[in-house]
Amino acid sequence: MEEEKNFFEKLKDYKIKRRSFLKYAGLTGGAAVFSALPIGGKKLKEVSSAYAQSLIGERNFIYSCCNMCGGQSGIKVLVENGIVKKIEPNEHNPIGVCNIFSDYEKEKARGARLCPKGNSAVKSLYDPDRLKTPMRRVGERGSGKWEPITWEEAVEEAAKRLKEIKEKYGPEALVWFSEDHSFTNIQADFCSLFGTPNYHNHSNLCDVARKRNFSLVMGDERPLPDFANSKYMLIFGWNMLSATKWSHLPAIINRGRERGSKMVVVDPVFNHTAAKADEWIPIRPGTDGALALALGNIIVKEKLYDQEFINYWTAGFPEYAKFVEDKTPEWAEKITSVPAETTRRIARELAARKPVCIDAWSGPGHHTNSTQGGRAIAMLCALLGQYDKPGTQIIPERKGGKRRSLKFDKPKLPRVDGLGSKYPFGHGSGIYVEAREAMLTGKPYQPKAAVFIFQNWVMSVPNTKKNFEAIKNMEFILAVDTHLSETAELADIVVPGAHFLERYDLTGNWVNFSALSLRQPVVQSWIGGWPEYKFVMELGKKLNLKDKDGKGFEMSYEDYLSDELKGGIGITLDELKKLPGAVWVKGPTRYEKYKDIVKFPEGGSVDSKTMVVKDKDGKGVGIKWKDLVFKGFNTPSRLVEFYSKQLEKAGYNPLPEYTPPEDAPTNDYPLFYVSWKQTEHTHTRTFNNAWLMEMKGDNPLWINTETAKKYALKDGDEIWIESPYAKAKATVFLTEGIHPEVVGQQHGFGHWALGRIAKGKGTNDGQFMPGKIDKISGQAVTKEVGVKIYKA
Repeated sequence: MEEEKNFFEKLKDYKIKRRSFLKYAGLTGGAAVFSALPIGGKKLKEVSSAYAQSLIGERNFIYSCCNMCGGQSGIKVLVENGIVKKIEPNEHNPIGVCNIFSDYEKEKARGARLCPKGNSAVKSLYDPDRLKTPMRRVGERGSGKWEPITWEEAVEEAAKRLKEIKEKYGPEALVWFSEDHSFTNIQADFCSLFGTPNYHNHSNLCDVARKRNFSLVMGDERPLPDFANSKYMLIFGWNMLSATKWSHLPAIINRGRERGSKMVVVDPVFNHTAAKADEWIPIRPGTDGALALALGNIIVKEKLYDQEFINYWTAGFPEYAKFVEDKTPEWAEKITSVPAETTRRIARELAARKPVCIDAWSGPGHHTNSTQGGRAIAMLCALLGQYDKPGTQIIPERKGGKRRSLKFDKPKLPRVDGLGSKYPFGHGSGIYVEAREAMLTGKPYQPKAAVFIFQNWVMSVPNTKKNFEAIKNMEFILAVDTHLSETAELADIVVPGAHFLERYDLTGNWVNFSALSLRQPVVQSWIGGWPEYKFVMELGKKLNLKDKDGKGFEMSYEDYLSDELKGGIGITLDELKKLPGAVWVKGPTRYEKYKDIVKFPEGGSVDSKTMVVKDKDGKGVGIKWKDLVFKGFNTPSRLVEFYSKQLEKAGYNPLPEYTPPEDAPTNDYPLFYVSWKQTEHTHTRTFNNAWLMEMKGDNPLWINTETAKKYALKDGDEIWIESPYAKAKATVFLTEGIHPEVVGQQHGFGHWALGRIAKGKGTNDGQFMPGKIDKISGQAVTKEVGVKIYKA
């Protein structure tokens, strides 16, 4: 405890800003606020500086990648005597610069960008509320009674309990949940070798609907918008200037605006992106698909579509054209509340101002009708021929590490969540809500052990009450996290997680060219802890998990990553470290890749006038243009599909039908309730960060001013929010910036654990949800329920 105090006093001496690092916790008054738990059994003076100095000497920048959210921005970290002094953006990393290679080569000299979360990472690194040693539960589950144990004891006990579960119930009785970027391959390896098919990760709670919308239409799960070169941006439910998925987004949007692009935002909430737009179109939640069909109606009726693209690169257009005949703007107005004339005007503007970027994220995506509604949006790009051209949605060409192959027997039982069977269009990240239902009901079979790594499952999965009930049915729970989260509080064994500045990862950058960057330790763990991957590998070794060729977890994680790199891009981990910014980049950004010819004489070309194929010597080889085989799109027809035979075969409507949200308002619960994310926070995990909480420390309920009059509410009033599933208090924030039929809050607040700063701040939005999914993609639904409000 004295060592911990001295360590934080040392930090104070370094004057880590903002205003003294110790201010928020009252640490200047002594050590009384510190946890009495030991710091991993090591002395701080042994770990606080030796590692960083061995890398860089006394003072230098180390290149790495941020992990305060999933965006993975490039960073460079200033370390002095083993302590992080500040964090800056890394101009060599395209995340933070732009997503088009030609722009990247020009713009990186101007520097990169980093959001407030990345700049505040030092506060999370040195958070005194971090877990400092593994712990074993000694009281009732959730009682808060723990005893510290060593790392070796944690491995030993976890291995013993998992082995018992496996022998008694079978390996499939283990369900595993993790974050979707960090050290996922090693966790998936563990599950494969253990014998369970039930590995899940965070993507199912995030953008699975968008992945499926686009892949069903044009064959790629994540086309990326070239906003910088667009002339018109139509954005459905994506607050990209605040809930910054990638830190270069504000830059490329501003660049597009400087070049004359118009931006229109369709969203129930006047968020930061809407505030910067030329036009905000407030819409009823979950009705975006109806608006997209009405836009399609006008584009087809007035023949504003790209005839050449439709003729050569799409399938099912006649069926679609007939389908949207009655989807008029007037029809959509009754559903969406968007005026019919606004819809007509937007459709005509889209056709007149190419290139066009049309995109959607979790706003439309977190609803029970998200896949069909999202398909309708994705088809607008197809109507206008706006795929894989400058200024449109680009199909990214990405290269990265290659996961090792393992030989093991297929699990005897299918996945517990129905992925691949009940949900043929689900995503590899699994289906959280269905896994929870199995934990609750024992159908199709009963999980008995759950592992949560770097994920606060209790607060993340919609319907908090059901999450508690599901966890009660587990015989063994292991949680690995940096803090004692609401999920970790319910575990049997808790293991401290590493801060991202203390560990490795490979990051395949989401840009429109190939780029891979390195996250690497910049300081050693001040708690003397292990990275999560080391704990997983030690657990695998203790259980003697190996494949049929004897491959297991004997190597170091550095060698594991180096092998992935060699198999993917042909370089080693050491070679990646030596590249500028620790980033591997390969351009260019290629366009219209669907026109790549896959049946073609080697070294040949096509005469653009005669359409005759010539060999490398310029001689005609007798193959006409019509005889060539093009790459096309990654769909069954190799074309953009307005009519999906895949969906039809599975029993779904092959056309993008609009169905109302299942949990829309009723007479008893008359208001739509939505949530959103903003730049200050990530999911539920940043709420013990003093700097971020100073920026945004509460989540009042947004209510339209006119709506509030009906309830006689004023700013700051304390009210009850009640859905059919939960009831909780909040404070009122009056604004014109929300649809009058909608109320909403920022996501992630309402902690009763995690840390002293987070605890008791705001309202947990997940508790109000019914806990459903989109029936096609399996996307967890987090923004669809009716509520009533009244004074407390």
